[in-house]
Amino acid sequence: MNLGLSTRRQNPAIGKPLTAVPQLLSVRTFLVLALCLGAVGFAVYSPSLNFQFVLDDHRFTGDPRIQFPDHVWDYFANYVWAQFTGGPPSFYRPLFLVWLRINFILSAMSPWGWHLLSVVKHLAVAVLLGLLVLRLLRDRTERIGGVGHRARSVDVRGNLGCVASILQVASGRSSKPKSRKKVAQDGPDEEVRSASGVLADCLRRCLLCGTLGEGNSIILPVLIFASALIVPRGENGGADFRVRLRRALRQTVPFLCVTGLYLLMRFHALGGKLASRTQSLPWSTVLLSWPATLWFYVKVLLWPDHSRAFADPTLAQRFSFRGVIMPGLGVACAVAILALALIWAWKKARRDLPPQDTANLEYALVIGTLLLVLPILLTLDLNALNPGDSLHGRYTYLPSAGLMLVLATVWHLSGKLRVPLLCACGLLAVVFTVLVVSQEKQWKDDLTVFTVAHELAPHNAPVAKNLADAHVQVALQLADDGRCSEAMPVFQQVSQEYPQDWYAWAGLGDCFVQLNNLPKAEESLRRAAELSHDSRVMQQWQELRAHMGLPNSAPHD
Repeated sequence: MNLGLSTRRQNPAIGKPLTAVPQLLSVRTFLVLALCLGAVGFAVYSPSLNFQFVLDDHRFTGDPRIQFPDHVWDYFANYVWAQFTGGPPSFYRPLFLVWLRINFILSAMSPWGWHLLSVVKHLAVAVLLGLLVLRLLRDRTERIGGVGHRARSVDVRGNLGCVASILQVASGRSSKPKSRKKVAQDGPDEEVRSASGVLADCLRRCLLCGTLGEGNSIILPVLIFASALIVPRGENGGADFRVRLRRALRQTVPFLCVTGLYLLMRFHALGGKLASRTQSLPWSTVLLSWPATLWFYVKVLLWPDHSRAFADPTLAQRFSFRGVIMPGLGVACAVAILALALIWAWKKARRDLPPQDTANLEYALVIGTLLLVLPILLTLDLNALNPGDSLHGRYTYLPSAGLMLVLATVWHLSGKLRVPLLCACGLLAVVFTVLVVSQEKQWKDDLTVFTVAHELAPHNAPVAKNLADAHVQVALQLADDGRCSEAMPVFQQVSQEYPQDWYAWAGLGDCFVQLNNLPKAEESLRRAAELSHDSRVMQQWQELRAHMGLPNSAPHD
């Protein structure tokens, strides 16, 4: 392998010399580098193995449908929160529940095991995304493409869902598997190329099931349809639009059928609706809020300088320069830069590369752009999101993969600038790794999560409520340990700020019992029983009344 050398060969499609790009790395070197980066990624996320369950983990791990084996059908027939009284019928994710069941089988109630599976899943996503880049961007003149992308993918953007990995590799152009004899004749390069084709073929079929994973999987048929329209220009002299359209429809039909099945099952699970409305914002507010919403996700994608798991609401009730025009200009600049990069890459590929390689590059650009844009557009349906808490960095999981694919493609075409850009990407990966490490500790327990979230989003009402709940849980533990002098101020403050929080009232009643202030204890437990109708609280309240010589009484709603 000659580093820094280039050769000249004739481009049969355009009849002019084609300058080959210097060979930077062999396939084996790429695989070794991928393993090393995977090890670094695991080291970066390894502190999370010792963290506790946080956020929705408590509900998921305590779900009887996850703990016992006789509820698998319920994953497909009901919504995520169906096991809880009053749970919002807004999420239908059957394969997500299957994944939780697998986690419980392997890890039971061990946070360490659950976190380990999550880290492994995220690293697997990065590996599959790297394989897609290798599959699409390697041409006959070079050994590797997308190394800079790989670094950032592993170290920074590992938080992609499992469906994203299936989508990324399954969307790659797969060739007919070669015989062992043919592979042996072609050498190791072709062996890797053939193996990646077989993997892509297998995962393309897995994608049929992947459409049942998340609501945003509705975009997958669009990606399949778009990819089928991209035909190598050298294939039979190039196919006209009607031929490509027929082929696209033929390849998309299986995915449309599975998507249709998913929608029917979702319609049944959500009680005759395809989506639930969590709030009723007027369309004027929704439209005026779109620029700030999109600008939030642009910042998440481009510079994760701090955690954006939670954010203050950006609803715009009226037209204003700061709330609408400024974020709109920021989004417009980002879109313009993306469009210019795509146009430049598209023209350069058609000018400098042979037909097959050009088709692969065009394919990567189309799929990367769609994967970047379409999931973010789904977040603009503000009436289907949590009131007051509709902005979350996790909505950029799939768009991050699309952005990395676009950047890898641009890097692939950058010619002599590849090495400087690769160095810059490596430096950026180091910076992002430091940022990831510095932000990890905020996820160690609920109190830390919501303390940091409240500092970053002080006007987010759900975050403030969850922070109060986290303080109550800590205070309940103090009360159980007989430290009511420390716990009572928390219970009193939360019960004043959130009068509907029955946990605070129950804890307050328990502390009054320990302090032998029975009238106050009876009043607090009565309030907790009225709010919760929890059998344990009601029994404790009735026993206290009996001890005080009071008759049995039913709580008032």
